[in-house]
Amino acid sequence: MKRVAAILVALTAAACIFTGCEPKKKEIKSAKVTQQNSSSYESAIKECFNAMNSNGGGKVFYSYMYPDAALDAMKQNGDFDSLVDTFNQNQQENLSKSSDKFAFGEIKEAKPLSEEQVSGVKKYFAESSEMFGVDMKESDFDVKEGYEVTYSYTKNGEAASDETVIVVSLNDEGWKIITR
Repeated sequence: MKRVAAILVALTAAACIFTGCEPKKKEIKSAKVTQQNSSSYESAIKECFNAMNSNGGGKVFYSYMYPDAALDAMKQNGDFDSLVDTFNQNQQENLSKSSDKFAFGEIKEAKPLSEEQVSGVKKYFAESSEMFGVDMKESDFDVKEGYEVTYSYTKNGEAASDETVIVVSLNDEGWKIITR
């Protein structure tokens, strides 16, 4: 009996060694992003960037791009899964064709949105919701915070370019990002 117990302890220890935590890989190509989960606009932009530059980031990408009502409508009418699948397939194909590795750099500038920009954001979300059969008015959207943000990214470890996005804290949905 002692021998069986010793073998079980040894197997358990071996399993722990092989399944233990390993350091996160810095390679964006292998990043797995599974949900929108950002407490700040900085982390939201970084997570959305990683979703756009990785395999399997479609759900996260779309959760940042559309209001929850539009996402719910997409799911109910079956559009969401096909959009995510198409996004993920395109990313997988694009990533397999290139060995380039993109990484988020830094926030270079963040300017609070003007009233005109906030109005444009509300109009954008109302129109994007309407595309999926959701009747929402601009007044249905409460932009709690909003910024026009310029960030940098690298390609293969070298400075590549800057991007500018609009990021807003919308209703009680978290951060939403409008790319150009």
